[in-house]
Amino acid sequence: MSIRRGLILGWMVVGLQILAAGQNPAPQNTPSQNPPSQTSGDTGGVSDRTAPAAAVSAIAGMQIEGGAEETSDTLPQIPSFVGGKGISTTVLSKMERSNYLRAGLNVGAAYDDNPFLVSNGAQSNTSVTIFPNISIQESTSRIRWTLGYAAGLTINQNLTNQNQGAHNLNFDSEFRLSPHVNLRAAETFSMTTGFFDSGNGTGVVGSGGPNASLVAPLSTQRSSVTTVETNYHFALNDLIGASGTFSNLHFTNPPKGTVLADSQTATGSAFWLHRLVGQDWGGVSYHFERITFDPLGETIVHSFLVMNSLSLSKRFTLTGFVGPQYSENSGLVSGGGTEPVQSNGWTVSGGVEGGWRNEHTSVSAGYSRGVSDGGGLLGSVLLQTVHGTVSHQLTPAWAAALNASYGANQSLVAPSTSSASSINLTSAGVSVERNVGKSLGLRLGYAHDFQEQFGLPALNPTQDAHRNRFFVTLSYQWAKPLGM
Repeated sequence: MSIRRGLILGWMVVGLQILAAGQNPAPQNTPSQNPPSQTSGDTGGVSDRTAPAAAVSAIAGMQIEGGAEETSDTLPQIPSFVGGKGISTTVLSKMERSNYLRAGLNVGAAYDDNPFLVSNGAQSNTSVTIFPNISIQESTSRIRWTLGYAAGLTINQNLTNQNQGAHNLNFDSEFRLSPHVNLRAAETFSMTTGFFDSGNGTGVVGSGGPNASLVAPLSTQRSSVTTVETNYHFALNDLIGASGTFSNLHFTNPPKGTVLADSQTATGSAFWLHRLVGQDWGGVSYHFERITFDPLGETIVHSFLVMNSLSLSKRFTLTGFVGPQYSENSGLVSGGGTEPVQSNGWTVSGGVEGGWRNEHTSVSAGYSRGVSDGGGLLGSVLLQTVHGTVSHQLTPAWAAALNASYGANQSLVAPSTSSASSINLTSAGVSVERNVGKSLGLRLGYAHDFQEQFGLPALNPTQDAHRNRFFVTLSYQWAKPLGM
């Protein structure tokens, strides 16, 4: 199913690229002329351009954020809960507007003192990862796209049965089909054994991706997220749009005695935004979500939202939404009988997300509340999250980041009667990055997770688990400019 969706998305993107390329304006200079941006010392070849320093966050060389600037300063920031990218955490000095082919190698090591996330008898593990990667980024007056792929091997010292290959694929594209119609298509696929796992808590409720406010015990996780979003600026002060997202989460090789539930989430949104004043836009949205999980559990959600998006230049962005949410739940109840139950009800969905950045610092924070998937540990949940991130470029070569999050997951329906009734996760982390020249990068970091499970039908109805992780990643990145 994931391969078929990827092929359909790929053919659609190729067709749209051909369509949009045919609408590109003719170049103003003949091929023999130098573009106005070149200096007198340039020869007109691409080899004279200097590639940016390697990025080392997450899987080095795989970032798709921080690319070209927005295509139009007159359009609002599309909120992530209706299909947009959400608020960027990239500092302005890292923004680039160039075409590049990148390749590299990442070698990392990590120490985890509780990979199975148990409350007693924790077994520590040290792992080493080797990840080659390649990516390409291209932008024109109407098209911008990035494709990156990394694959490698994770070797565990104490958990040799978890040794296996891992893959990570990112694709993000934007098309200006006409002066007033934009289209975005994106695909993310990953298969890991937990080294680059969830638990960062920065996901926004209703954005279509897997629940990031839960940490599943170490296992092989395969996930994919497909997003298609379009908007039409049909009047000077009015914008309409629609988006669709499909994601799935699949687990294999779980720890003995642990049950992890596979899940699929499909969402659809339609919205209308009206400029109130300046870059302050307000509007309404309808949001549909269908969550299915094993065995035969299902939640259908209808949300009717009022939203607002405010941008002050490129430095400050604030988005918010609130409204009633109706859910239809079918499945088992934690601690209940073995027969599926049906429950329907209204609740309030809402959230706010803000971000500020300048040349060297970015700050983002947010809160959200709504129905979400259970991240493999639960079926569907009423989720409340709070998160914050601070990034600062200390010097041209050094950067540091702090992040913290809290997520409260209240079970609506469960994959089994032995599941917890609620799970809370508190996470915090710090990282330091160092770029050496244009090719070498080093990243050091520490993260702590504290997860509480309540309502377990065992002798101990509450289970607390702490996890400390230390990691280091050394990366080599090579970049070649493409085109003019």
